[in-house]
Amino acid sequence: MGSQGFDTLKEMLKLRCGNRADLEGAGDSSLNYYGIWINSAYRELCTQTNILGFKKKLYFPQLMSSTTDTTTDGTAYVDVPSDCLYITEVFDTTNGRKLDQIQWKEYIEYTDRTTTTAEGDATEWARYGSYIYLHPTPSTTGDTITIYYKKLVADLSGTQTTSIGAEWDDAIVELAANRAFHWLHEYDKAKACKEAFLEIAAGLSDMYFLEEKDSDHSFDPTIYLGK
Repeated sequence: MGSQGFDTLKEMLKLRCGNRADLEGAGDSSLNYYGIWINSAYRELCTQTNILGFKKKLYFPQLMSSTTDTTTDGTAYVDVPSDCLYITEVFDTTNGRKLDQIQWKEYIEYTDRTTTTAEGDATEWARYGSYIYLHPTPSTTGDTITIYYKKLVADLSGTQTTSIGAEWDDAIVELAANRAFHWLHEYDKAKACKEAFLEIAAGLSDMYFLEEKDSDHSFDPTIYLGK
């Protein structure tokens, strides 16, 4: 988790922006632009790629999570976790089987997907909206399906810290400052913040992959970054 709370990050951004009080919303927290920019930068860092031209994919182990759901006989789907950004793997824990991901188009072309006589233990999955559709449609109630996924981050408030490592606190402030100066049409300052963000990101982007040095297997980035 981060080391600086949301209120502190706002104060850091305010200092970065020259202590301008007119951006604080005159006491209205919903109009405090420092808070808006901090949360915007936090969401962008944790969800997007190619941020400010930074082309390496960022990996945040703190955002990788898992949960379980159970099948219902004749029901074609289980629920996507409410805080899910994207799914990395689906595993049938009861039957000890990794399910293969297929495209929705492929799933919808299965003519037996709603045929009760064609139900069985699922071997494939496809996400559509808030559901993970299984094929074949489960014939058993109570089988455990484990869902591995990357979490969405929630907006910060008060003294809350980020869900990612404290080493990213400064990067969030620099990214937020870049956005702030763009809004304020101060492009030279925005460029300086961009360069500061890129320098921090470059130094941190490969950090967690150092754990792979303890492995005898070849590194496959899709395991960590999604397919």
